[in-house]
Amino acid sequence: MDDDGGASPDHYGGGGGSTTFVCEMCGDTGVFSPDDDEDDGYFTCRECNFVNTSTQALVSDPGDIQRNRPSIRVPNKSTKTPKSLNADNTQRAPAARAFDEPDEPRDFVPGAADAWGGKLEELGTRIRQRYVEGLQVILQQQLQALVERHRAGALICGVAGTIWVRWVAASKVFGEMWARKLIVEDEAARGLKRRSSSQQKPPEVMCEWADEALIRKDRRRVEFIFLRSLRMMLPVYSTLSVCFLACHVAREAILPTDIYRWAMEGKLPYVAAFTQVDKLLGTPVKHCPLSARQLFRPVRVIGAWQLEATAGSIARRIGLRLPSVNFYAIAQRYLSELSLPIGRILPQACRIYEWAMPADLWLSSNPARLPTRVCVMAILILALRVQYNINGQGIWEVSIPDRVTEISASNDTNLPPPMKSDGSTSEEFGTRELLCTLADAYDKIDVAHDYSKDLHSYLKYCKDVVFPGIACSDKEKHVIEDFQEMYKGQEDKNPKVRMEETRSTNGVKKRGRDGTSVSARCLPTSSSGIRSINSEMEDHGFCYMPPRKRPRSDGYLHYRRKTTAGSLACIGHADYYMLIRSFAKLAEVDVRIMHDSVLKLERRLAWIEERIGVSLDALHNPAS
Repeated sequence: MDDDGGASPDHYGGGGGSTTFVCEMCGDTGVFSPDDDEDDGYFTCRECNFVNTSTQALVSDPGDIQRNRPSIRVPNKSTKTPKSLNADNTQRAPAARAFDEPDEPRDFVPGAADAWGGKLEELGTRIRQRYVEGLQVILQQQLQALVERHRAGALICGVAGTIWVRWVAASKVFGEMWARKLIVEDEAARGLKRRSSSQQKPPEVMCEWADEALIRKDRRRVEFIFLRSLRMMLPVYSTLSVCFLACHVAREAILPTDIYRWAMEGKLPYVAAFTQVDKLLGTPVKHCPLSARQLFRPVRVIGAWQLEATAGSIARRIGLRLPSVNFYAIAQRYLSELSLPIGRILPQACRIYEWAMPADLWLSSNPARLPTRVCVMAILILALRVQYNINGQGIWEVSIPDRVTEISASNDTNLPPPMKSDGSTSEEFGTRELLCTLADAYDKIDVAHDYSKDLHSYLKYCKDVVFPGIACSDKEKHVIEDFQEMYKGQEDKNPKVRMEETRSTNGVKKRGRDGTSVSARCLPTSSSGIRSINSEMEDHGFCYMPPRKRPRSDGYLHYRRKTTAGSLACIGHADYYMLIRSFAKLAEVDVRIMHDSVLKLERRLAWIEERIGVSLDALHNPAS
């Protein structure tokens, strides 16, 4: 662009001033006055209609240009327009676009959506790869803890690896077009929501392609869409289910209650396992935008019931044929924890197991079905009732005063227990000793977690498991230390005070950690003991039945449920209740659930006996 009006920027000064422009397209020289200014502030060539964008006059008044538009560049004599020359040294028009601005909106530029879609799929691939690798690392840490700390066999590592690979393949987390499908579905749902909330908008405003809409949206929303899908396809708690499933296949006597307890107490890496992921895989600064806390921090620890159902669901998804539970190992463990004679009870229980083989001993994906450990307990209860004739004879009511005397004598002389768990019992061991042993075991069973015993354990648990990796200031650390010292001083003054123990005038009265009332055996008189056991049975949904005065026979007694006030109530004698409540507390289920499992097993055995009777009758009378 040439300027013949001098070096002064005031081309319109003095009135009637003009400006000379050389067209960049055709090379024509034109002289323009201030009146030739277009509405958009550009001058147009009179020969080829090319808009000259090298300078701009937004207003006709030159004073307004100097006052309001200080950033406008006004060419001077030293500014020359470069010319394009061809082979004949003649001026040639440049092959450039006539406008610097695009011909259509930037949101609809061809190729922009495809470029964003490629970045989108790449982002989803990085998040998915990091998530699956992190879960695998957590699973490896859990298996290592099971082998080293909880004495599980090393076979579970190989079994868990096979199950994990097949579970990842069955979840289809590595499916093609995974990321794009998620965004399309999310945008469709958001579009439907917008249509329902604003019907007055024109259709062309609401109909947009998913990739084009994502160009204007927050990237963080896309990342958490991927994370939500991954958590649904491969939940974080699935690692615990894979561990339990591997223990089940390897015939280990490890129960869902054990996995749940160890995960809650931090003895199995789960709640704070995300702190180890970055150490083993490296910090994902460039590869994955989400942190390990966002990816692998569990919302909660699933219960033992849901843990077993999830393991059964995984086995069903991958087509794994499962065996029944290791009845012998689990029953032996339960009998040992209850201090019962293993050599006398376990063979009888194994016969019932092999004869009945109830379907409840196999894992199921149905979350409403009873756990397998409840069925094992039901078989043990049935074997005990058959062997010790626990059928409502009133043995517990009669033994209450004698048992209180024996407890006081044993506390004074520190006598050893009258039986051992290895089966070496005396011949005098009978039903009364069995019920008293179960009552002792009931009080000794501790279902509380280790971190709830005192304040120091709880604070340490919160620091290491619940809130790991959160740093405190020096002032906060001093405050915490001061409170701990104050609590420790108060605890040293009263070392015998415990929250779970209360004192009474008649003796020691204990309240279990599960909220159950005091055992009837601790009361001195028979009448008060009966009132106590009656009250406890009512609290757990049972109706107390007095002992049978004139039993017609010493055969097995079947209990039923009756309807009271529109709801089913369980009925039973005190000796039967004392039997099932210890097993229910050890299995960490409600007493009524244990009673339902016993009734179900009794119905199955009665059906088997009826079929056998019909078959034997047919053999004796082949003509009929």
